[in-house]
Amino acid sequence: MNRLIIAVCLALAATLCLAAVSEAHKVNIFAYVDGDRIVTDSGYSRTSRVHQGEVEVYDAATGTLLLSGKTDDQGQFAFVIPAAAREKKMDLRLLLKAGQGHQAEWTVRYDEFADAPRPASDMVAEEEPAVESAPAAPVAVAPAAVPAGGLTAAQVESIVRREVEPLKRMVAELHDSGPSMVEILGGIGWIFGLFGVAAYVRSRRNP
Repeated sequence: MNRLIIAVCLALAATLCLAAVSEAHKVNIFAYVDGDRIVTDSGYSRTSRVHQGEVEVYDAATGTLLLSGKTDDQGQFAFVIPAAAREKKMDLRLLLKAGQGHQAEWTVRYDEFADAPRPASDMVAEEEPAVESAPAAPVAVAPAAVPAGGLTAAQVESIVRREVEPLKRMVAELHDSGPSMVEILGGIGWIFGLFGVAAYVRSRRNP
């Protein structure tokens, strides 16, 4: 009986070790649109993030590399939506390289950022150059009308973005959900297999 208990303990320990190894080799990347940027979140699990991993951004259709960057200590890397991606309506393929051959991919569809605001630099560049003219006499300007709710469109957008941010983080954590069901069931099956082996050995010794 003692040997059976020892065998079960060894099986449980081995299963936990195998799960840890599997988790250490599994890496994920998740991305979402935030204003005029795309934010990526990379990690091995909910608590183990990818530090200084390389994220490469490609045109999903042609494979052209558009830009690349490194994740920070929280596993995040953010970049402004490329102007070429807007103009050519590209889907963006994000490739994470976490070292030691660990890679993961995520695709951001054009529809996800088609209506995203453009960065201020792009808007200034698109404006026509101002034409010099003689200074005009100062004119009194009435203050801008305030919406009925008392908030401007920019303030409303800021509030909505702040409220939605936790939901995006929750989705990222669900994406990094740890071992898969297949891995868990495989570990349980391995334990039951060892139970069977131990019972068989015991029955042979005690007919």
